[in-house]
Amino acid sequence: MSKRVDFPLFELVGPPCEVDGCSGVLVSTICLKTADHFNQCSKCKAEFNRMTGQEALDWAKRTINRVLEGEELD
Repeated sequence: MSKRVDFPLFELVGPPCEVDGCSGVLVSTICLKTADHFNQCSKCKAEFNRMTGQEALDWAKRTINRVLEGEELD
């Protein structure tokens, strides 16, 4: 006899898609083949803000340092 297990339902939370009429959210994505980072819409799959993986890591480092130093973020 197998026991049924409920699984949690969830919604993606992120900035809204920039395509007119699309109700998706932007999901942070990394392509391991090209080492690119970009935001991709959860519904229409449009891509925004493409940058190299190194640029994305540098941005994350700057942001973390600003938080640790008590600076306000944009």
